Amino acid sequence: MREPTDRPDELRSPSARCAAAADGGLADAAGAGAPVLLAEGTEFAGLLALDGPARIDGRLRGEVIGSGPLFIGPRASVEARVETDELVVAGVIAGDVRASRRIALAGTARVRGELSTPSLSLAEGALLEGRCTAGLTSEPGDAAPDPGPPSS
Repeated sequence: MREPTDRPDELRSPSARCAAAADGGLADAAGAGAPVLLAEGTEFAGLLALDGPARIDGRLRGEVIGSGPLFIGPRASVEARVETDELVVAGVIAGDVRASRRIALAGTARVRGELSTPSLSLAEGALLEGRCTAGLTSEPGDAAPDPGPPSS
């Protein structure tokens, strides 16, 4: 059996773990290196300010603001406005979400709200109910770039 330190380098970075969670359904492993802020069975209400990677496996109501990847575990329930760099969701989240780099929804994700990010990935089975702005414009209400005149 391989030890966690024997994992390939590409799985050690938070970005790679985000991609693995969204693309391969490895949501449980995605936040393995992140400190668990709310363990399963715990609840928190209020403002949660983060600096670096974090994982939520419990229940949270309020607001989450921070830098670094944020992982919402498969048994987590979050009702909050969320602003972060990267977000991987395997559980339930209700609220407006803004990620400056990417949002990845695992196959077990249940998301209701407005999402805004430059990069969005959804695994088969993920549920997204709401409005989503992804791609070149990640600000709701931003106009898409003018593609120019049609070519002949």
